[in-house]
Amino acid sequence: MERNEPDWPTEPTATGPGGRRGGGREKWSLRKKLVVWGCSALAAVIVVVGIGLVVAWRHLNGNIKTQDAGLKPSAMSGKQDILFIGSDSRSGGNQTLGGGDVSGARSDTAMVFDSPADRRQGTEVSIPRDSMVQIPDCTSTGTGGTTVAANFGMFNSAFTEGGAPCTVKTVESLTGLTLTHYIAIDFEGVVGVVNALGGVKVCVTQAIDDADSGLNIPAGTTTLNGQQALAFVRLRHTVGDGSDLERIQRQQYFLDQLEHQVRSAGLLTDPVKLYKVLDAATQSITTDPGLGTVTDLYSLAQTLNAIPNGKFTYVTVPNEPYPEDTNRVVWTEPDATSLWNSLIDEANTAGASASSSASTKAAALGGSTSSSAAEVALSRFEGVMKLVLLADTPTDATGSASSSAGSTSSPGGADVGTCPVG
Repeated sequence: MERNEPDWPTEPTATGPGGRRGGGREKWSLRKKLVVWGCSALAAVIVVVGIGLVVAWRHLNGNIKTQDAGLKPSAMSGKQDILFIGSDSRSGGNQTLGGGDVSGARSDTAMVFDSPADRRQGTEVSIPRDSMVQIPDCTSTGTGGTTVAANFGMFNSAFTEGGAPCTVKTVESLTGLTLTHYIAIDFEGVVGVVNALGGVKVCVTQAIDDADSGLNIPAGTTTLNGQQALAFVRLRHTVGDGSDLERIQRQQYFLDQLEHQVRSAGLLTDPVKLYKVLDAATQSITTDPGLGTVTDLYSLAQTLNAIPNGKFTYVTVPNEPYPEDTNRVVWTEPDATSLWNSLIDEANTAGASASSSASTKAAALGGSTSSSAAEVALSRFEGVMKLVLLADTPTDATGSASSSAGSTSSPGGADVGTCPVG
């Protein structure tokens, strides 16, 4: 009785019928062809993905603008004092977003992010833009490179007179810190990042209808789109006491919520969204040459990620009304000097445990040699995003950034952050 079974290929024999031996070779050849075709197709996909990642990496590198600010070279693993600047420049698309008939640019937001080499903690110090301070002589970027004489004026005018280099020099002169890096981001960066993330949730205790910023949202929780988010961080006149100090609190609160959104967005599992976020962020930043590539940004983000949860503090420079103009402030002494000295005097030696922690965190980000090229690239993208968004701001057990005694407040003012934000 004939068996109806598949004609599986058999090992060819030297004495078997020619047809049988030939058929065996022919069927094995087909299987081998399928294997070869499959491997070739997989190799092609890997090559295409690899080329795509290289192209994407080069594109992101090309987005980043750099400007030398005379910073001293520093090791990524050492003590970090990074100046973050939010510019109100109206150049390009910023004019439509910023509105108003304003020329030049000012530092709407200025924050110094500090962490000792052992990464046991992180501190973000906000500098009120309305601070009346001594600005050192600096080179102007708006008058053909001429030198602007030292003067006593509003802190944010340093950016107007000399851009980021002048602001860097002013901060170093006022604080005694040796800044390691700076990152400046403009209006378009805020809008682009928030839109790429799909919005950021905030909570306000009262409805806001502000003609100056254009923000109109109800009381409670709202998911802000990019333009609304920009209006939120610039909001000043129709909520609270209308001061720049309360605006700083809203900005700190917003950064906390933005960081929360980055964590919850699942960027590492959504490379398309991750790329859009990073593309928007890198298009709108200017850095010192030491952070001029995605790899540089990632390396710094990688080491800052060693800061433990619950060890990040928001604080505003101690200040009081300026006697000659109560719409301005001056730094309160000796409290302001004590704050800066506490950061300068931090132990600057990384211990073995901190190094081990940093290595563990680096491996979690994809730095292990066993990771695929795609995983490493995506982890780097995520690391850069964390740095651009004020590093990966650790939070305490309640999900809120911690605040040290004597600081202005935890993120948010009386008008925000008091209802649950998912």
